[in-house]
Amino acid sequence: MHHFITFCCRFLAYSNDNENNPFQEDLIPLASSSPALLYSMTALAAGHLSRSQPQHVITAANHYSMALRELNSTLSDPIVARADSTLGACLLLCVYEICQSESSLWLEHLQGARDLILFRGGPKTSEYLTRFFSFLDISGSLSSGGGPLLQGNYWVDDGSNQDPNQNPPRRRWPYYDVGNVVTNHFHELMVFMAKLSRLSALSMSDLGAQQPHEITAQATEIHDDLLAWWQGCPPALRDQSNDWRTQARPRKLTVAETLEEEAFSSTKSCKDGCIIYMNHILDPLGQHPQKQEVIEAVADILEIAKEMPRGYGLEMGLYWGLFMAGIAIYNDPVAEDLIRAKLKADTDSNIYHADRALDLLEALWKRQHQCIRKFDWRQVQVQMGIHIFILV
Repeated sequence: MHHFITFCCRFLAYSNDNENNPFQEDLIPLASSSPALLYSMTALAAGHLSRSQPQHVITAANHYSMALRELNSTLSDPIVARADSTLGACLLLCVYEICQSESSLWLEHLQGARDLILFRGGPKTSEYLTRFFSFLDISGSLSSGGGPLLQGNYWVDDGSNQDPNQNPPRRRWPYYDVGNVVTNHFHELMVFMAKLSRLSALSMSDLGAQQPHEITAQATEIHDDLLAWWQGCPPALRDQSNDWRTQARPRKLTVAETLEEEAFSSTKSCKDGCIIYMNHILDPLGQHPQKQEVIEAVADILEIAKEMPRGYGLEMGLYWGLFMAGIAIYNDPVAEDLIRAKLKADTDSNIYHADRALDLLEALWKRQHQCIRKFDWRQVQVQMGIHIFILV
């Protein structure tokens, strides 16, 4: 439990979220009266420790089994089923499967969390567990081949999903996001990610194959809206230089200011990943010359990754951008080596990892080197049965 309190909850949604995050302030106290939540926390903590200390494997598996049993028993009571402790336990079991398993069981837990949210009256942006669910939902939709599990842009704070009984202003989460600049703009970027997820699923369907012009039309609209949105972002985000860490300043950045800048870099990487994904949907086999905007997006992601320091858990914000760069490059050993180095899990500084995503890229790169042509990573994923989850 100590490891969950001091480490795991700091990396569940944002990296290095050390101060007053809702998992520390609100969720952990609920574990004293919820065995399902308590066992979910200890299972996740033991699972993370087991990646570098194998003696924790059995403890993690046992606590996971006990959490499942306790969670199932709570669902028969409608009052307990609506409690934050029950939804929190379900979401933590989802994270456990993401981090520990090579299967797609995480999706079953995420679907269970969706059902609980609907049973509670639907998603509310004022609830931290809804916000956490949205990160997992959009991340999973980008890599699982389907759209988000809940309809609409339910994570956007436009007032429609607010809890009318909650009067206090929304807490600053993560603590280093002054004015909620990072979260507000990333939530807006998630709207485009959700649209791309749905468009990718449509393009892989029989209906999409029969209506390529519809795919192109939707992609063009998303593309234009994304670029217009990016131009409207604050200069501190949009115009951030990738060498900001080495720039001369009148004073040294505080830890909070540094983490905010790192979050800006991660957001830029995700925006670049959207550009790559959009173009991949339109030309998955590389039958046309790669567009300049894709070349620039790949270069930007690799430059951001090259400059980002290791050992602080910051890589979790780059995983999706790096994966998108990996599917865009073609027989480029230098870029492959950089992506490979950045995607390899650092078990001591992060909960999430990209091991299975890297396995998929290795299979894709090997096939492209052997056959001297591009392949669609989505088809390779299906053919090889590789289940991936990349936290955006």
